[in-house]
Amino acid sequence: MFAIESGVTRVSAKRGRAPTATFPLGDMTVGDSFLIPIEVAEDGHLPQKTVESWRRKVLSAVKRFNVDYEGEFSTGVVEGGLRVWRTK
Repeated sequence: MFAIESGVTRVSAKRGRAPTATFPLGDMTVGDSFLIPIEVAEDGHLPQKTVESWRRKVLSAVKRFNVDYEGEFSTGVVEGGLRVWRTK
């Protein structure tokens, strides 16, 4: 049998993962950029898996940003990590 209860707080129906990083997208104007520092691997190159992981996180953040605002961003691998630019 199931017991009926009153006054139990409802659990959120949200799905998916919570954002793992907060990027300053709303504070940027066209031409601004920020660096996501990534440590160089033993072979002297940036770890490709890490770079792609950060790119996906940025893309997810941009999608959330564009729900309420409008902007375009691009990424590029530079010395020291992944740089994100606001382009529009």
